[in-house]
Amino acid sequence: MNQISADLIHRAIDLLESIANSLSTLAEETKANKELKQTLISNVDGLQESIEKMKEDPFDLDKRN
Repeated sequence: MNQISADLIHRAIDLLESIANSLSTLAEETKANKELKQTLISNVDGLQESIEKMKEDPFDLDKRN
């Protein structure tokens, strides 16, 4: 009976460690995805600003004066 209990405890520990590792990986991937999303949004914002400037002054004539 004790051997079965010990085996179950070791199995449960292994499963909990596996779950902890999976959650850690998921957290890291979620953080990376959030950072990537923020970078993409920043890049799109910069692109939109550049497009607006080009629409207003396509040949950069305002900067030359």
